[in-house]
Amino acid sequence: MVRPASYRLLLALALVGCSSESSEPSPSSEVPHDDPHAAGGEAASEHTVRDPATQPCNVDNWQRLSLDLRQCDLAGASLSGANLRRANLAHADLREANVQGADLFKAVLSSTTLVRANLRGAGLTSADLTNADLTGADLTGARLTNAKLNGALLEGAKTDETTFCASGAAGPCW
Repeated sequence: MVRPASYRLLLALALVGCSSESSEPSPSSEVPHDDPHAAGGEAASEHTVRDPATQPCNVDNWQRLSLDLRQCDLAGASLSGANLRRANLAHADLREANVQGADLFKAVLSSTTLVRANLRGAGLTSADLTNADLTGADLTGARLTNAKLNGALLEGAKTDETTFCASGAAGPCW
């Protein structure tokens, strides 16, 4: 018989298993877990955690990989208006990609290359852009409120009065 305290422990373990800080699965395993989009009111579906070394990601297959887009080669891709809430794009290459108007709420973009990317009007609220390369990126009209920009390269990145900076204030941000 499972006691109420055990339910809390099982729930806590399940949530830890789906967090981005959890350990990586073995290369041959795929671990299905809840879709974070379900919390936003969209229809729930399953997705898997993939091993980037054995399951590469690129312009041709990124949409089938759901929210696990680590190390994807999306250079020059069109992600305009895409729903990428809570997506993991760590170490991805989005050089010169069109990400205009995409929803990247709480997305992980740490160490991602966004050189000359079009991020106009993108929703980057609470996104993790730690060590991202945003050199020459266009962030006019983007929402960067509470975004983490520690170590990000921002040389030539454009913001204006329509941009909401990480502090929540209107731009220009730098």
